[in-house]
Amino acid sequence: MNTEQLNPRNLDIARCLINDVYDDTEGFEAWKAEEIIASKEPMAFAGWMGGELVSFAYGDMLEPCQGIIHWACTKRNFRDKCFSFEPMQACILDLKKKGAEKIHVSKWLDAPYRRLIEHLDLSGIRIEHGQLTLRLNMQGYNNDPPTIKSGYQLRMFREGDDQIWAQVKNEIFASSSTASDFWTQNYLGVNMKSDFDPPGFFFAEHNGCPVGICAGLVLHDRKKIDGSSPGGIGWTGVSEEHRGVGLGRALMLSALNYLNDTCVPLTEVGTQFYRIAALKLYESLGFRIHIASFDLHL
Repeated sequence: MNTEQLNPRNLDIARCLINDVYDDTEGFEAWKAEEIIASKEPMAFAGWMGGELVSFAYGDMLEPCQGIIHWACTKRNFRDKCFSFEPMQACILDLKKKGAEKIHVSKWLDAPYRRLIEHLDLSGIRIEHGQLTLRLNMQGYNNDPPTIKSGYQLRMFREGDDQIWAQVKNEIFASSSTASDFWTQNYLGVNMKSDFDPPGFFFAEHNGCPVGICAGLVLHDRKKIDGSSPGGIGWTGVSEEHRGVGLGRALMLSALNYLNDTCVPLTEVGTQFYRIAALKLYESLGFRIHIASFDLHL
């Protein structure tokens, strides 16, 4: 792959690439090439294969020692060899020359993430992991009935469960939600008025006491994919003393089965790289890292 600094005549090609790559991600607004032209010291690098633009990275300085890479991405049908790294590396070197000691990568969108980490390690760059978004293509997914150990059971959300959900969530995530907060929470672009559906919200109970939660949500406000809204998994967790018995997997399967029945084309879930157990669970169910944000220490 040939990597070169983006020039004015290729701005429209880069704009089309970014707008296609990030088109169905939460919170993305169409990008205009004028944003690079307006920047004082833009750092934009493109990766080419056989005359085709396949990857792109764009960065800028925020302050004397702090840089940012707004996008580092690869064309949709080239996401298996981490082709975003070379343009990203050129951007990192340029930012380093301008005095950056730390670089925030806002929206890395490529695959595989672990290969990127290996590349960065070999370059002597320390990575501080941030938020990960994983995706599961629901095409071909078959409803897999959850299995659960004796003494435990699963049940759907019932009217009046607001306070119970808040209590379990607070215990699991060390948060301080109230029952009223349940209706105002944001996750993956959730609109509680349109997305809340009790059959998609699940409790795990031990001898009748709630010890775990998981929600399957159809994200009606998100951009449709082939005419259908995507799905999301939210608030998945199990009380510490009840972990290791398969409740997380059972809850996830219940939520995924609900989403599959609603015919969502794909499902997203968010986590952090250091949450090893959660990451292993999601990947064992077929989820793959889709978007990441992280900090680089040079």
